[in-house]
Amino acid sequence: MQNDDMKVITVMTRKGGAGKTTLMQAITSAAVKGGRRCLVLDADPQQALYRWFHRIGIDNPLVRVQQLEFSADLEDVIEKAWQAGDTDLVFVDTQGAAGAWADDLAASSDYLVVPMKLAEKDLSITKDTFNWYVGLRDRTDDPSALPSLRIIFADVPTKPTIAQQNIETEALSLFPIMDNYFMHRNQHVDADAQGFLHDVAEQRRASRYGLLRTHAKHFDEAVEEATDILKEILGEE
Repeated sequence: MQNDDMKVITVMTRKGGAGKTTLMQAITSAAVKGGRRCLVLDADPQQALYRWFHRIGIDNPLVRVQQLEFSADLEDVIEKAWQAGDTDLVFVDTQGAAGAWADDLAASSDYLVVPMKLAEKDLSITKDTFNWYVGLRDRTDDPSALPSLRIIFADVPTKPTIAQQNIETEALSLFPIMDNYFMHRNQHVDADAQGFLHDVAEQRRASRYGLLRTHAKHFDEAVEEATDILKEILGEE
């Protein structure tokens, strides 16, 4: 049965190291914890997200992952998922580079999310990505059908430097910045080695070691942050 409520979230930026895959891991964890059926597509030639799923050995009926070698195939993959009715959210991880492939992905997406670190080079690249998005309006017959674009500050330190604060201020004046920030958390490093944030939280909570049990709350906080980010992307309360 077709799922008319299925949504496609594509995370993209024109540079590597901006935190795309880490953000994708976090919001997928939030979606799975919330009981949503997820299809994760890795369109990055490095296949970091696909490799992570298989390295960790994630086995959850709510999530499946597959490689997407050609961006032009996205429409067919989405159509099949929609027809099957077994998917609530499609997450697409992309390569950190510019290219015509971005137009293909945008055409099949409902939401575009661009992570940006508080650094000058990231600000410059985000300007390029934003200009590409604005230019889409000149390359489409129906600009109203374009996916929404949201930029999220990523890997944000608890105490940003003056330089980082200045970059934040400039970006806020230029782009549609999300209210929720994707903060720097050591828990994302642990999740990269052990699995979904919410699963690691449960593992820590069940540990026989008291110190590890106390760490569970930090993973819970990371999941709550990712849940808020996902809700904001989808326009949910």
